[in-house]
Amino acid sequence: MSDSAMSGAVLATAGSGGVESAGGAEGQLGLRDAVLAGPGAGITIGDRSQNTVLELLAGTCVITAALAREGHVDVRRRVLTGVVTVVAVLGLCLFRREGYDSVLARVTAALPGALAPGDPSPTGQALSQARTRLVGDPLRAVFEASRGVQCPSTPGCTAFGLYLTAFDGTVIDLAATNTIKAVFATPSGGRYPQARLVTLVACGTRRVLAAALDSCAVSEQALVDQLAGALRPGTLNLADRNFFSMARWIAFSATGANLAWRVKNGAKSLPATIIEVLPDGSSLVRLRESDGMWSARRRAGGYLAQARLPDTLARLVEFTVTVTDGRGKTTTSRFRVLTTLLDHRTYPAAQIAAVYAERWQVELVYYRLKVTLRGPGIRLRGQTPELARQEIWGLLIVYNALCDLATETAVSLGIDPDEISFVAVLRLTRAYLTNGIPCGHCGNQPNDSTDALVTAIADHPRNRIGRQRASPRTKTQRQTERTRNVTYTINVAPSNLPKAA
Repeated sequence: MSDSAMSGAVLATAGSGGVESAGGAEGQLGLRDAVLAGPGAGITIGDRSQNTVLELLAGTCVITAALAREGHVDVRRRVLTGVVTVVAVLGLCLFRREGYDSVLARVTAALPGALAPGDPSPTGQALSQARTRLVGDPLRAVFEASRGVQCPSTPGCTAFGLYLTAFDGTVIDLAATNTIKAVFATPSGGRYPQARLVTLVACGTRRVLAAALDSCAVSEQALVDQLAGALRPGTLNLADRNFFSMARWIAFSATGANLAWRVKNGAKSLPATIIEVLPDGSSLVRLRESDGMWSARRRAGGYLAQARLPDTLARLVEFTVTVTDGRGKTTTSRFRVLTTLLDHRTYPAAQIAAVYAERWQVELVYYRLKVTLRGPGIRLRGQTPELARQEIWGLLIVYNALCDLATETAVSLGIDPDEISFVAVLRLTRAYLTNGIPCGHCGNQPNDSTDALVTAIADHPRNRIGRQRASPRTKTQRQTERTRNVTYTINVAPSNLPKAA
């Protein structure tokens, strides 16, 4: 599908300490105010004169609270306090190809008060030791405190008035040490142990709203079950066909969120019968747990007295997608999307089919994380399970902060966030922390705030979001195929599911 994403904005940056979605904590709401004021409105996030780039990645107040939550206490005075160590880990995630000493020098130079007059800069070995002294999982706590909230009013991040989110999973290669191998499995035929990451993503901004992390031996389905509580009413959640089960469908829809999940093709792959064929070509279906499904669920849960799941009403949209390239070559695929949006007049089948394409935004998130930010084919630095987890959560924190920069810039210009190049945001942020960004008109160095960085991002050439392009997905396909311009044709198709008696 097209790389064009639905635009949106998330209200809280890591530097602002986050904003609770319900009832919540007060935060710096300049981005929300600007969004509500309309395209082209000015952006102010707190006191911008005090908002440095490092504070954008994660503010010291957020880090201090996260360390306290995890029970970390600095037992004696060190340069590498818990706060400085966490910021250094974020620096390692931002400057992936640089060594400990180089990154640490950048962090201590840019972080006010990190070094007292006359203090020598700590070494990379000292940072390695400081990372092992962190108590609990503070990087995860920082991520959870800074992941932000949904912003349905942002143009482009909604469909049918519902905020678009999506689930998906990926794996990350880790260092092949004995301690990591004891915790994180190595896949069959693989060379390195892997962590599995499942995320809930805001499709409009491609920001990670929630995440679950474990060994690759733990399934995506088990991890996504940990994220059910992150769904909210007023949202429309998209997911690929590997996530559907009837029990999960009932549990996730009970959160108040609407669902539009792809399910497997085939007459017997979905426990459903058609109740009514609707005028737009979609079908109302009844989900009913079979005896075999019931028995398997009871065995898997170890509780044989579990009751059968209740019959559930849903709507099925089946459609074909024909991809036509410039030479006239066509490829047709068939999709089934099961949804809680039952009213075909308010939610036409063709529009649901088109909206499902936004699930692809999660794939782009993982490309940004694993290729653009981390680097292709690069394993994590950590030599223990704890350090590997630190880095993964750190990558998510830095990634979200970069997304916030892109969104802030886009909203200030009144454009779709997709027009802002993530590569440019990353490179300019790195350059800013290295040398500062000189004024394009007079050459003067800017003050230490994010204003100049946002201005530089705004001045960068923008992405062309109107193009529809298709790229080969597998390594074998990439050896013989290239990215090409295509057109997509969606046609709602009749279902081959059995009809209710």
